[in-house]
Amino acid sequence: MGATDVRTIPFPGKPLEFETAEARRTLFAAPERGFLIGPENFLIEPVVRWAVEGTAPEGGMPLTFFGPSGCGKTHLLQGIEEAWRKKHQGGTKKKRGCYLKATDFARQFAAAVETRTVDDFRRRYREASLLLIDDLGTIAEKPGAQEELLFTTDFLMANNRTVVFGDSRFPGECGRYSERLTVRLLGGTTIPVSLPGAAVRLRFLQELTAAFRVALPTAALELAARELRLSLPALHGLLAQMFFEARVNGTKVDAAFIKNYLMDRIDVDRPTIAEIAKRTARHFSLKLADLRGRSRSKTVSQARAVAVYLAREQTGLSLKEIGKYFDGRDHTTIQHLADSTEVALATDELLRDAVLRLR
Repeated sequence: MGATDVRTIPFPGKPLEFETAEARRTLFAAPERGFLIGPENFLIEPVVRWAVEGTAPEGGMPLTFFGPSGCGKTHLLQGIEEAWRKKHQGGTKKKRGCYLKATDFARQFAAAVETRTVDDFRRRYREASLLLIDDLGTIAEKPGAQEELLFTTDFLMANNRTVVFGDSRFPGECGRYSERLTVRLLGGTTIPVSLPGAAVRLRFLQELTAAFRVALPTAALELAARELRLSLPALHGLLAQMFFEARVNGTKVDAAFIKNYLMDRIDVDRPTIAEIAKRTARHFSLKLADLRGRSRSKTVSQARAVAVYLAREQTGLSLKEIGKYFDGRDHTTIQHLADSTEVALATDELLRDAVLRLR
């Protein structure tokens, strides 16, 4: 793990806010920064470039970023809109970018229908060169808004415009949207956005401690990055709370303090290997005994590799301990299963979706 494994998409986003009122009163806010990308999200960078430059390959539109809360989808969409605006603001041809929440799109459409101003509503969004719709899942039970969004998307795509969505779940999940909207979403480019990996968390912690003007040993930051498997906003809030508690108690924040602080919190939230294995078996419609056993069928082997990968990532157990749970497998076998899964995540969309859901 190293912060050097992290790249930055250089567009601004809103500074992260502290999660506690105490921290808000006593600490500096984090500086504005670009979007941090580790190996778990390396596919994002070229897709962002397509959106900003309007160079998506044929059949690549619309673009849909999907992932759990806290992974950075809103930061991405707002950053794309800002970068796009800066790129095109000096152009001779008038271009307009537009970012809004799906609930606002639905609300405005309903008001337009009621006031008989649908033409004005449509003109507002169909004249945009870039349309970004966030929190798409909030209109899952609004068929009228879905139909209007479908028509708007088709119009923009037919005129070589750029359309970007943000969604909390895979857009092809059965029954969420109308069949036609689902087909349109899946016909474009769908990119999973994972919660930040350890390398991103380490870089983020380094930036935060620098902003707070606090010098901490690299080993202490690496410990926190490895053990605190949180979203960046949550990580920000926890670090702020940590500094606040240390200040109130007159304690110096050093490696020993961080280690003791984490010891009181990590084990409460960390899943056990048994819980991970049960969830994985259920996801792949398998028996737990098969997952832990010696079956070499393709489905069982893949599910077992996913469970091993998640166990290494989330439990803090050694390779030997993980191997013991999976029918006494050698630690080198466990290492191979975890590493091969990590490599496969780069190209296998179904596998990425399974890992994302299980996380």
